[in-house]
Amino acid sequence: MQLCRHLRWKTFSRASADIDEIRASLRKNQVPYSCLRTCQPWGPDDDLAAPELCCGDRTCFEQDPIGEEPIT
Repeated sequence: MQLCRHLRWKTFSRASADIDEIRASLRKNQVPYSCLRTCQPWGPDDDLAAPELCCGDRTCFEQDPIGEEPIT
């Protein structure tokens, strides 16, 4: 899974940049996601913001440097 730099959720802080912490947070998948570009649960393309949906197929996607290795 690719990680968009604009995807946000409450149980994770990008300040740590710990890939294991990211994986653990995503596995819980119990929080609402939002897009930093819109501050809403959808992105600028009006599609839902979610880890499995915010990928390279979307025109608004920007790879997050801390998520360059695949998150499984």
